[in-house]
Amino acid sequence: MRINPKPFRTIEEQIAILNSRGVATDKSTPEVLAREGYYSVVNGYKDLYLDPAATKAAGEDVFRKGTTFQDICRLFRFDRALRQTFFRYFAIAEAALKSLCAYHFAEAHQDEPEPYLNATNYDECQRTYVDWLISDFESALARNPRKKPQPKAYLEHYLKNHDEVPLWVLLRYMTLGQAFKFYCYQTESMRNKIAKGFAVLYELSYGEKINVSPRRLTQAYDHIKDFRNICAHEERLYCARVSPGHDISVVDALSDLQLVLPKNEAAQLTNDILDLLASIGEDMREADFSRLVTSMGAEHLPGLKERRNVPRTSLEARVAQPA
Repeated sequence: MRINPKPFRTIEEQIAILNSRGVATDKSTPEVLAREGYYSVVNGYKDLYLDPAATKAAGEDVFRKGTTFQDICRLFRFDRALRQTFFRYFAIAEAALKSLCAYHFAEAHQDEPEPYLNATNYDECQRTYVDWLISDFESALARNPRKKPQPKAYLEHYLKNHDEVPLWVLLRYMTLGQAFKFYCYQTESMRNKIAKGFAVLYELSYGEKINVSPRRLTQAYDHIKDFRNICAHEERLYCARVSPGHDISVVDALSDLQLVLPKNEAAQLTNDILDLLASIGEDMREADFSRLVTSMGAEHLPGLKERRNVPRTSLEARVAQPA
């Protein structure tokens, strides 16, 4: 007989489990569990409120004394608002990468039809990966014999009326991950041109010259891509770590975004994060808030201490706003 390690539990049973583990529930708990799910709320955001020693001794989750279901929900809503906030700026960063890649690649291949389908226009050392990318492009154009999706209306328009689709139109359809691969598979000289394009944009926005190397731009968009995917899939963001070493926090990514966003957008993003922290900080115990800040890697975020004591819009109101 199969033994299910995680058997189905009714809402009432889920509440009983929370109570037995030291979480005080209230009349709103059943609706939240029904709408959001125990796994998403409790399993996703319990860590900040667990008592490590008691949990180890008991062999099951034991929460710190005084923990309420609203505490866990508050962190859940904070993380959702954080994802919504970052996602908006990731979209702006994505647009910049696609635009500069399309501009410089098209400029270098003006006399060649659909040069993005020609493998010789990429870094020859990346040939296998380039072939996969070209296959993705062909699929988008409904030319891949193994995959023939219906092209988007704007792609179909160019295919019918202009015989080919410009790269700047095609990249609009592709994901950030695919655009990032397109950049990474370029020749060294092309990656340099694109990186210098970001340096030009930075000077126009910030009023100062900087050097943006292809390596630094690759690093920045690798982080942006990974955090963007976390946001898109509604995964936990506040304590997430990316990069091969799993050592880059979402607050660390601010420096990556500053490199590619307009100055006013980068400043507004920092302000938005400070506002969110100030909002949740008003209702959190000092020790819990300290653990949250540490989990985010936000200990040294400029302005955090000053902003915390300023009343802000509630998290509930922020989550209700359009992403």
